[in-house]
Amino acid sequence: MALNNLFTRGGNRDKHFFPTYLQQAETAQVAAKYLKELVKSDDNEERKLLTRMIKKQETTGDELLREFYIELNEAFVTPFDREDMNALAMDLDRFLDFINHSAKTILMYNPKKIDKQIKEIIDNIHEDANIILQVFGLIDDIGKNHQQISELCQKVTLVEHAVDDIYGDYISYLFTNEQDEIELLKYKEIAQVVEDTTDRAKDVTTTVKSLLIKES
Repeated sequence: MALNNLFTRGGNRDKHFFPTYLQQAETAQVAAKYLKELVKSDDNEERKLLTRMIKKQETTGDELLREFYIELNEAFVTPFDREDMNALAMDLDRFLDFINHSAKTILMYNPKKIDKQIKEIIDNIHEDANIILQVFGLIDDIGKNHQQISELCQKVTLVEHAVDDIYGDYISYLFTNEQDEIELLKYKEIAQVVEDTTDRAKDVTTTVKSLLIKES
């Protein structure tokens, strides 16, 4: 049995890492809220402001990740195996990076309109972020909260499946109806980036589900 597990099984966990995970999840949730506001706005200056606000959250996330690695390198005992600890932090950071990338892509392409399908996918990104925040509010007692965490992770899987359908229908709609080739390429690229962002949310919960199996 790994040395970490000798110390952590039975509930005797060093919990000082969990607030950092929760802060990462909170940062992603705030960024997702700003992204949702961005696609509701028709004002390019407001979009620029919201993109800067999202970037600020992404910068905060980078700093949290840096602090996490310092803690991880200095820790003798960790709540979970180090590989799992690292994967959780990296997946959360990558989800936030993709939220930021989504905002930058929308601002860069400056499409004539933002179709309802894009807004629906971004609503789902925000929903993913809310669910992930709930997960990391519970993960410090993974044994007690096992069932609730598992159910929340399944919700993210269902969101990802719904987004796959929205994305597929939207791409089909674009190639059937959009006459402006430049705008079509813009819409397609934006759709791909926001769809990829929901995949990154699922990556977070896939790692959490793997951890649930190991800790059961």
